[in-house]
Amino acid sequence: MSSKRSKNPALPVLDDAFRLESVKGAEESARDLVARLATTELRRVSHPGRLTWDPTDQAEPVPVPPTVVDGDGDLWLRDRGTGTWTMPEFNPKEFPDRCGEVLTWAQLAREFGPLTALADDRRIGGGRR
Repeated sequence: MSSKRSKNPALPVLDDAFRLESVKGAEESARDLVARLATTELRRVSHPGRLTWDPTDQAEPVPVPPTVVDGDGDLWLRDRGTGTWTMPEFNPKEFPDRCGEVLTWAQLAREFGPLTALADDRRIGGGRR
């Protein structure tokens, strides 16, 4: 995805994690997951008022946040009627095709996590911190 277009520059993104020595030193086959987990921790430390779910958080939180920011800092919106997620600013010239699809929470978390609620309110999503 396009971390250069981060909508929330204060929120750590995957590019930040890929610069960490612990991520650089990880086995190549595990580097992406290690970076995603590191981004999760960077977000939790730098924004303790926001809920962040790591890529392994497959169960949809209750209550579900209406919007989340993915690992690259891009916004995703939840359709309350279907419970699925879409990227409102999807542009096929800038993003992989998968970003233009309708995804479940599990797919979104696994493929584009960590996911962070936009609101600074721990009651939203009432799950992991």
